[in-house]
Order: sequence, then structure tokens, then C-alpha cells
Amino acid sequence: MDGLLRHMREVKDKWLFRKGILTKKVEFYDSRVQVADKNGGPVIVYDPTTGESLLSTYPVQFVEDFLGTVGGGPFNGTTIWSVVDVGNATEAIVADSSNGQFLLHLAADNEAEDAVLYHGDNKTFDVGNGLIFEARVNMAVAPGTGVCAVFGMAGDHNLDKDAVTEAAWFRFDASLACKVETDDTTNNNDDVATGHTAVAGTYDVYRIDFTDLTDVKFFINGTRVAASTTFDMSNLTAEEQQMQPYFSLDKASGTGLGDINIDYVKIYSKR
Repeated sequence: MDGLLRHMREVKDKWLFRKGILTKKVEFYDSRVQVADKNGGPVIVYDPTTGESLLSTYPVQFVEDFLGTVGGGPFNGTTIWSVVDVGNATEAIVADSSNGQFLLHLAADNEAEDAVLYHGDNKTFDVGNGLIFEARVNMAVAPGTGVCAVFGMAGDHNLDKDAVTEAAWFRFDASLACKVETDDTTNNNDDVATGHTAVAGTYDVYRIDFTDLTDVKFFINGTRVAASTTFDMSNLTAEEQQMQPYFSLDKASGTGLGDINIDYVKIYSKR
């Protein structure tokens, strides 16, 4: 027993107190993990290399890894995910994919196409509860001419993305240059450059931190982006704070292509 206790103390010292404690915020780094504490609240353990969250003490935790077969999950009477399918677009779990993947695809047909993965406008996540959204996404085929891709948290679905009045998301317009946007019905920040250009075939970890609605923050692969812009979403009413995870790939016309592969979706929040 004494040996076990010594081992436990050793782990505690190494992982929780190695590089100090601040009075309001705990952060430490080593070669394996980064721990961030939200002013004495829940803790998230991140991989410092990829930015992926590994563990969390948030009371509300939603994790979708797209493991398994079609039916009973994202499709066919699901209680979680819904899709919007317009034209010859495709929304599907990728068969035999490593670690599970979900595909949104636009075809080369000259037509309006929409491929959307969302919670069917059942908005059960409250961004006012210190919510954190995270997704690992591969922009597998660059959005072509006239193609728009967005993903993040949003209110009700609308095929016109500029008509969605409550949202915070990453956006790609006819390129792999990533932008970010927020809208709280009053404060509208559109097309803010991040300086990040995705690489087709490469996964990136995208995170949106709503712990302060007066200053919503965006991260890619653990690094904050668009930091010079203040994304104020504090005008949201209690009802408007209710949002859903939202992934969309669309075009109004033309032969533009686009593929998004989603590896996972993670959402954390207080109750």
C-alpha cells in the first residue's frame, strides 16, 4: 500500500504541480500534455502537439467519433444527427475508415447542391455555459468556384449561410484559406482571416472557446487565430444561446467540387 501511495503522489506531483499553480488559472506544459483550467472551473487536458483534447472534467461532454455502420447512429431515425441532402451531394459514414470518418461531398454536376450534417435544429447545447467546440477536419478536396464550407456551432439551419443570425464557425470560400465568423444578431464579424491555409488530405483540429461570450476565441491545432479581432457574442438571448454542431458544404450552381472528412466532434460545457 505504501508503494502504491508513493506512486500516486509521484504522478500527482509530475502532472499537476510540475511547473506551478497560478491563483486563478492553472496551466502547465510538458512533452505530453497541456492542462488548462478555466478560472477554477472544469479542466481540459490537451495534446500540445496536435491541440486535441484528451480528457475533460466538464459535466456535459459530447463525443462523436463516427465509429460503426450506418443506421442507428447518424441515419435512419437517429436521435442525434440529421443531414440535408440537395442535388447529387453525399453525406455518409466512410466505410472502413481509420478511427471513423464522416464525409460531406459535392459532385461536379452543374446544379445547386448542399451537404449538411447537424442536429436537425434540435439546439441542445448552450454556448452561455462556457461551451467549447472541437472538431478534427480534413478539407480533403479544396472548395471549388462557388463552393462554401462552414463548421462550428449555429442556430437554425439555413441554406444561405449569411442568413444564419446566431453562429460561430470556421469558413472556406472557394479555397483552402480559412476564415472565421461570429454573429449574435447584433455583433456580426464576417470573413475574418486566420492566416491558416488547410492542406487537402491533412487533418487539422479546430476549436471554438465560448467561455467568455464577450470575447469568443478560435484555435487551430492548439494555436489561437484571428486574435486581433474581438468576437463579441454577448448580445445572444438565453434562447439564442441554444445552438447545435453544424457542418455544411454547398454551392448555388456550377461544377465546383468539395469534400470534407470529419474525424470527430467534441463539445464540452457546464450545466
